[in-house]
Amino acid sequence: MSIVPIVPLGALTPITPTSLEKTNASSGTGTQKAATDFSKFLNDALSQVDALQTNADAASMQLATGKVQDMSAVMVALEKASMSLSLTVSVRDKVLDAYNQVMRMQM
Repeated sequence: MSIVPIVPLGALTPITPTSLEKTNASSGTGTQKAATDFSKFLNDALSQVDALQTNADAASMQLATGKVQDMSAVMVALEKASMSLSLTVSVRDKVLDAYNQVMRMQM
């Protein structure tokens, strides 16, 4: 049976910050990048909703003029546009509700 010697405290290697701590300790570049990414995400999502609305309008116009015989494709396009707009409105409502709750907080 052998006994493992105790290492004195001076012999330990110093603790170095992890990569996550390094990015948080920087001068706000991580926050600025995150804000840019979030802004880009919102713009892309709203562009997709707009594209679905435009496709639905075009499909309904083609149905009205008789250029489309398949009504199911038009209904799918209209339903996609409706659901995406409904989701966008509910997300907006939740964000506004959260903002109002934060503003009512007492410091």
